[in-house]
Amino acid sequence: MKVPLTHVLRSGYGYVRKNPQFLMTFMLIIVIPVAFLLSGQQFLKAAQQNQERLEKDRIGIVHDVFASFLSAVDFEPERIQGEITHLHELNPDIIKFIVAKEEGATIRIIASQDTELVDTLAHDENSFRFAAVHPNESIITPMAYKGVRHWQSVRLVQAAGNNDYYIFTETSLEHIDILFASRIMTAYYWLIGILCVVMFLLIRHVRLIDYAYLYRETKKANEMKDMFTNMIAHELRAPLTAMRGYASLIRESKDTKEDVREHAKKIEDAAGRLVLVVSDLLDVARIHSGKLSVKKTSTNIQRTIHDVIDAMQGPAQEKNINLSQEGIRDDLFIMVDEKRLFQALTNLVSNSIKYTPAGSITVSLDQRTDRIEIRVKDTGTGISAENQKSLFSPFFRVGSDEVSQTVGTGLGMWITKQLIELMDGSIGVESIRDVGTHIVVTLPK
Repeated sequence: MKVPLTHVLRSGYGYVRKNPQFLMTFMLIIVIPVAFLLSGQQFLKAAQQNQERLEKDRIGIVHDVFASFLSAVDFEPERIQGEITHLHELNPDIIKFIVAKEEGATIRIIASQDTELVDTLAHDENSFRFAAVHPNESIITPMAYKGVRHWQSVRLVQAAGNNDYYIFTETSLEHIDILFASRIMTAYYWLIGILCVVMFLLIRHVRLIDYAYLYRETKKANEMKDMFTNMIAHELRAPLTAMRGYASLIRESKDTKEDVREHAKKIEDAAGRLVLVVSDLLDVARIHSGKLSVKKTSTNIQRTIHDVIDAMQGPAQEKNINLSQEGIRDDLFIMVDEKRLFQALTNLVSNSIKYTPAGSITVSLDQRTDRIEIRVKDTGTGISAENQKSLFSPFFRVGSDEVSQTVGTGLGMWITKQLIELMDGSIGVESIRDVGTHIVVTLPK
């Protein structure tokens, strides 16, 4: 089945629009190496042109200096020959150096780097006479021999008595070409290295794209989860509250039989536990979504602790636990969210009641220079050192035979920690197995 080209292009455009990271990937793997290669070539080309210009200037200077030397030695062949030998030693890339004199229709070589050419006639006279086009200037003619570039340069020197002399040199550019070939290879090696780095970055980039996609999907899933949790919790809270109310009416009715009253009490307790679970789920959803906020006001800490003790006296008396307070001052005010602090301390006291088979629970207050410490001390089963590390983790419950039958979701301590930290406080635990537990809440003044 053939797919229309327009459909393919439209699909590709749609993919790029939905995934702008693809453009970044394209730039990494194509644009950057190509840009590096082009810029490198331009740089090398400019450097090569600059080197050739310097080489031409050098040849011109050599010709100018040698022309002055010829006039100074009055064109004496022996002295000219010695100077040519010296110049060749200093400039090995000048492979030919000839001084010739025009004699009528011929040109005779009077000095040469190759001594065998001395006193012989020049074979290619036109190469010498071409210098007459621009007297007193060096004329450079590019050529190639066996794949190596050469420059033939000729200069006309006019002497007294209408005698014309020629300076002829041939320079090999092999060393320049080798140098730039080496630089080009180095540039390619760098390009290969850059490509390797780009491929490495590309692999990481692809992973980041996957991570970004997974993050978006996870965020959507979390939002849906929070929305679902909120909806279910709100839908459950109303009927559970109604169940507790009807169960309470049945239990408190004078016409209710004793066995029915006991069943109604069980229904009321079960509905109460479910309401607490629903409340915990709502708090967790608000914390995860960042919608749980605190409003700090000047709060009488003594009144808040009194309210917590009064609220929890009923559950404590049912287990014959002595719930008391100590170190409480009437004039101590701190900046906290009174409602959230009440919720946190209620969670702590409730948790102590759950895990204290018998004995006492004391809520104490200790004032420091810049902070206060609230301790919830119980004589319960205690917590092992290993379990203390995870006490404030979500869904964590102490795993022991003594507390295996205790009802709970494992969210209470985690929620309490979040509430305390939202009020700029901290929470910790001090416990000894089979002795008791101290939960320490520290709040700034």
